[in-house]
Amino acid sequence: MGFFAPWFLAGAVAVGLPVWLHLLKRHKTDPKQFPSLMFFEYRETSSVKHRRLDYLLLFALRTLIVLLLALLFASPFIRRSAASLDGKRLTVVAIDRSFSMRDGDHMARAKTQALQVLGALKPGDQAQVIALSGQVQALTQISADPGELRAAVAAVQPGDNRASFGELARYLRTVSEAQRMPLEVHLISDLQKSAMPPGFVDLRLDPNTNLVFHALAGAEKNWAVENVVAPRRIYDPKRVKLIATVVGFGAPAAKRTVTLVLNGRELQSKSVDVPANGRAQVEFAGLDAPYGFSKGEVHIDAADALAGDDRFIFSVERGDPRKVLLIDDGRRPRAELYLSAALDASGDGGFQLEPMRAAVATGANLANYAFAILNDVSNVPAPLESSLQRYVNAGGSLLVVLGPGAAVLPRVPVLDETIQKSTYAGREGERFLTVTDIDAGHPALRSVDRFNAVKFYQAIRVTATKSRVLAKLNDATPLVLERSIGEGKVLAFASTFDAISNDLPIHASWVPFIAQAALYLGGGGAEQSVNLKVDSYVELRTGDNKTAAEVLDPDGKRVLSLEEAVKARNVALDREGFYEIKTAAGRRSLVAAHADRSESDLTPIPEETLDLWKRTGTAGAAGEGGPAGAAEAADRPWGLWPYILLLLLGVAVAESVVANGYLRSSAPVRDSLKREAA
Repeated sequence: MGFFAPWFLAGAVAVGLPVWLHLLKRHKTDPKQFPSLMFFEYRETSSVKHRRLDYLLLFALRTLIVLLLALLFASPFIRRSAASLDGKRLTVVAIDRSFSMRDGDHMARAKTQALQVLGALKPGDQAQVIALSGQVQALTQISADPGELRAAVAAVQPGDNRASFGELARYLRTVSEAQRMPLEVHLISDLQKSAMPPGFVDLRLDPNTNLVFHALAGAEKNWAVENVVAPRRIYDPKRVKLIATVVGFGAPAAKRTVTLVLNGRELQSKSVDVPANGRAQVEFAGLDAPYGFSKGEVHIDAADALAGDDRFIFSVERGDPRKVLLIDDGRRPRAELYLSAALDASGDGGFQLEPMRAAVATGANLANYAFAILNDVSNVPAPLESSLQRYVNAGGSLLVVLGPGAAVLPRVPVLDETIQKSTYAGREGERFLTVTDIDAGHPALRSVDRFNAVKFYQAIRVTATKSRVLAKLNDATPLVLERSIGEGKVLAFASTFDAISNDLPIHASWVPFIAQAALYLGGGGAEQSVNLKVDSYVELRTGDNKTAAEVLDPDGKRVLSLEEAVKARNVALDREGFYEIKTAAGRRSLVAAHADRSESDLTPIPEETLDLWKRTGTAGAAGEGGPAGAAEAADRPWGLWPYILLLLLGVAVAESVVANGYLRSSAPVRDSLKREAA
């Protein structure tokens, strides 16, 4: 027995109050008038009888009330096993259906063990069957129907997802809180180490949760194609390079044959020596892909039981170089030269610069361009700005370059930010400005080396109220700004590209900046990858565009309902294969989803870690398979305050009845004494 608040026991000293009421305050002498004391004899009178307790039953009840109040506030409890409260227990059968369960006969053995657990249940015992992967899927409600439970076990099939024991622990805590009964959980899995969460605290189980492990296999050797690095788009097949990584998990050194396949046609095949428990890379030069989307695959010769990771799928798109519209007034020809050279040097030749004067660009079909560049134009016709705004709202991208020409404008076109003034480097000090604050994680600035050693002599100061500042100069002038408008985006650079207002075009940061910005604006950056892991999400819309999106799964079936097609902002890739996607902005892509290669590492969780996990839910759990090996549920504190409160109410009622009786019996006596005194 214990107390949640033992300091309230100090209130028991209030038991002195009934003593004072029944002993010290009881004796009271009423003064009487008398004409003279000369006829009275002096004598000492003993007061012992006045110190005797009277109304003993009433005194006992009042004392008990004080003691019960102190005990109630101290909140006593006893430790009692929850299993002993009503004898009920919920059995949860958790079957691992992650990608690694495709290894050999793991799934068949898992089903057999699950049926054995269900067969050991007594009539009326409640159970639930759940499937474990990246998320927990409840295959049945809590049921005592053996037929329903067995049918759920038979329906489990291995998936392409990664297992997460952290999600399992979170689900079990939820069930424990909702059901208020002990849990006996049978986890049937290969117990991969890769399924562990980052922190052990995420594995915490509620008390009275007995976790029983059914390990299907130990460490096994396994070779896999871990990754394929391929371009999203191909413009010149001869300039394409693909790099495939082959890995061996717990495997000896071996020679593997690696084959490149495109649209079901074998293109190249090479041999590679994979070191023991290590990695090796294979490079394929050239990719003869037809125009449009192509489905690619790199696979190795099978040498283990887990054949699913012997292949790695990817998608590519063949097309002509995309045109980039350069809108300027012809006053800065060097900017066109530097931009064209940077795009040609970017590696894949995916962009082709097309210059055009502002007056002519008003009637151009902007939808034919990957993105547009507005290069320091001092006079932007209203029809051109309206056309650019519609283009961006529909999903297009615009790069606005600001210089002396744009300084005369009241605001930045399309970006709609106020232009304050031109800022110049002072004659004192180093006489130039540098970049001091930059978002190096942004896709357009990821490889610019923070514009190190680039000197800026002039910049246009813009008030950033609607835009996000990505880079600043050392005088706090925003250098790179970005704003999302509708389905598209606008990027602004507050200096020129002609090596006059700055020397950026002659620095090593120039080509990476233009190349990454072009990929980001043109829709080919890493943030829009088409080769993703299963359980990844693909963005369908960014604004309030109500145009229907479309997603076809690897079987060619529609993934979205009619309502989801006009409202969903993203879609999850829940299985391996190729997905055909059309976004709300009208862009089409072929996305390849592949299983997480952490599932290829079959190394099991150490026994000591499993024991620690098991002990978070029970004290001294046995952990053997089957119901007989389950440990007793841990004791929980059981509060006694409801019983004490009921007893206190009963004593209070009894005290009221007894006190009322004493008061009524003493009333006539008091009246007679008053009459005698009168």
